[in-house]
Amino acid sequence: MKTLITQVGSYLTGDATADAVVQYWLALTEERRNDVVEIPVVGSGGERSNVRLALGTMLPIAVIDAGLAPEIDDDEGAARRLLARAHALTPKAGPAFEPGEEPEHPDGYDSSLM
Repeated sequence: MKTLITQVGSYLTGDATADAVVQYWLALTEERRNDVVEIPVVGSGGERSNVRLALGTMLPIAVIDAGLAPEIDDDEGAARRLLARAHALTPKAGPAFEPGEEPEHPDGYDSSLM
């Protein structure tokens, strides 16, 4: 179990979920984007619940090891959903042309403009 620390509170969640939150947060900050995610947590009385977290560049987070045995039912599922969101932010486009295949100058190119 790990504790996820935000500006508005601390949340006890599973290892996989906490690690995925950090990976998704990093992907969002690289793209200068924000999102709201819902993750499973354990309350102070041991009750299971979900919390919605706002993630983004201006919303710092930290994670510390809670030293407790894993007790989150949907830890792996939540992690998979977060990682899928992170991977969706990864650019998938290839190069416009291969090295050595640069396009020719268009007809009428006026080199005096340079």
